[in-house]
Amino acid sequence: MKPLVYYCRWQGAVLRLRGRDETAVWGQLVFAEENSERSQEFHFDLRTNIITLQTAGEPTIIKLDDMGVAKA
Repeated sequence: MKPLVYYCRWQGAVLRLRGRDETAVWGQLVFAEENSERSQEFHFDLRTNIITLQTAGEPTIIKLDDMGVAKA
């Protein structure tokens, strides 16, 4: 779960976990914006370090390295 925590740190997001099992954690990333908050649903696979972000259209899938940086 360390890459997810680092990813949140680099993005300036607060991590709100809603659930977990042996293979994944899920919840919301919360971003402070001026006088409000914006949240984004996520699912993080603990085995592959892949975070799936729910967006208005298609989900965004990002592979993270051990330091929480998106791999190309």
